[in-house]
Amino acid sequence: MALVIGGIVLFGLLIARIGGPWVDRANAELAREQAGAEGYGWLPGTDADGQLHAAGCRIFAPDGDLRRILAGEYQGRPIRMAEFVYTEGGRLPSTSVNHLVAIELPVRLPELAIGHDLDIRAESVLDERAAVEPRMERVEVESETFNRQFRATALDARYASAVLHPRMMEWLLNQPPLNFWISGSLLVAYAAKPWTVPQTLTALPVLSGVADLIPPFVLSDYGQPVR
Repeated sequence: MALVIGGIVLFGLLIARIGGPWVDRANAELAREQAGAEGYGWLPGTDADGQLHAAGCRIFAPDGDLRRILAGEYQGRPIRMAEFVYTEGGRLPSTSVNHLVAIELPVRLPELAIGHDLDIRAESVLDERAAVEPRMERVEVESETFNRQFRATALDARYASAVLHPRMMEWLLNQPPLNFWISGSLLVAYAAKPWTVPQTLTALPVLSGVADLIPPFVLSDYGQPVR
């Protein structure tokens, strides 16, 4: 037994010695990519109305928490962003670190999820812990090119079609890959990786373009006042 325990300890030390420098380099690179937010006017903020947290719970897991909340402005619209962290269970629990970047809309809209690698099963998005109400169903639009490259789920197919009009689809097809979700009055980009400045700089122009292309009648016919 002592030999077995000694072997396990030695194996652990070997792994730590080999993997340690790689982990250190990865952490240093992440720290560099997370630095400089204040240069863009993104300052520590809050999620006072709870909408960003609610979006994270819908997208990733129902029992996660926000951290590193930042707020600012992009092209005249309020923005907020944060990491969404939750614990994945099992015999060896692990922490999952994800991120959310959101632009505020003038009204609250019904839920709509759009993405290149969106899991459109009725019970989940991204993984089995990201609960999606069964009534959110796959929506296919008239553009076969869009249907091949994107997946969309919505509560109302007519609403989804109104948002995904031809000009919106054409514009999205020419943008960097991004998963996003309309949640309340937030248009939220998300990914299952830690938050970084470069990712935010990629997401914000796409989110802003989507917000610009939402037709006025969608805001008036489907929108509810922001509380």
